[in-house]
Amino acid sequence: MKVDREFNTDLNQVNGRLAFPRKMIGRINQAITIRRDNLIAFPKQFLSLARWLTWEVQTNKIERESATGLRYAAKMYAAFLKLAEHPEQDFTFKIFDLPAVTWNGLGMLEDGRAHPSQWLDAYFLAVITRDSESMDSLANFPVEIMKQSATKAGPVSYKLVEVFQAFHHRQDNYPSLLNQCMKVAVDQGNDWALGIAMGYLETFAALTTDIGFDFNETLAKNIQLQEKYWINASGPDTDPVESFLPLQLLGMACMWRDMGNTVTVESDSLPRFLIEGTYF
Repeated sequence: MKVDREFNTDLNQVNGRLAFPRKMIGRINQAITIRRDNLIAFPKQFLSLARWLTWEVQTNKIERESATGLRYAAKMYAAFLKLAEHPEQDFTFKIFDLPAVTWNGLGMLEDGRAHPSQWLDAYFLAVITRDSESMDSLANFPVEIMKQSATKAGPVSYKLVEVFQAFHHRQDNYPSLLNQCMKVAVDQGNDWALGIAMGYLETFAALTTDIGFDFNETLAKNIQLQEKYWINASGPDTDPVESFLPLQLLGMACMWRDMGNTVTVESDSLPRFLIEGTYF
C-alpha cells in the first residue's frame, strides 16, 4: 500500500538543507576528539542528513551515504548514553575508522543529557542499522538513571523505554507493561502522548502480539498520523523534519521484515534499503 507524504518541500532547497550537515560531518575526524558532547552532536547531523536525503532520487550513492551516516550515529548515541550510566568511569570508544576517544560522564545528568527521547532515538537507530551490540547496551540502560537527568519527560516516555527494554529481554511481564503504557499515554493525554507514543505502542503491539492489529495497516495509519502531528507541531514556517524519517516506526518495519514478514507499506519516509538492511 502506498502512503504519500502530505508535506511537500521545495525540492530546489534540498541541496541547501544537505549542505550544513555534510559540512559538519566533513570535520568529524578532528571534532570528535575535542569535546565529549560531539558524541551526541554528530548523530544529530547524521540524522538531519539522512532525513533530507529521503527527498533525493534514491541512487546507490545516496542510499550508501544515508546508511553510513546512520551506522555512525547509532554507535555514537549508544556510546554517549553509556557514559551517563557510569559517570565516574572513563570509557574509550573506537567507532569504525574514527580516532579513539576517552571520556567520562561526569556532569551529564546534571546537564540533562540522558533523557528518554535520546534513548528512543538511539535504540531504534541501532535496530535500523542492525547494531546488536548497541541494542544490548541500550536495553540494559537503567530507566532510574534517566529519571535523575535534569531534563524531565512525561511518565509515558519512561514507560515506553521500559516496554521496549522488556521486549528486548523477552520478559514475561512485557504484555502487561505494554497495556500499562497505553493507559499511561491516555492518562497523560497531551498531543504527544496520544499522537506519537500511542502510535508507537499500537504499531509495536501489532508487531509483537496477537492483539488483532494488522501490522502493515497499523504502520501505514501511524506514518500518516505522525506526519500530521509533526506538521502541526512544527508550525507554518518550519519543516516537519522528524517525519521525514520516523525512526521508531521505521525500526519496527525493520523488525517485521527481519522476523520473516513482508512490509507492504511503500513510503518515502520508510526507505526500502533501510528496511531490507541492504548496507548493514
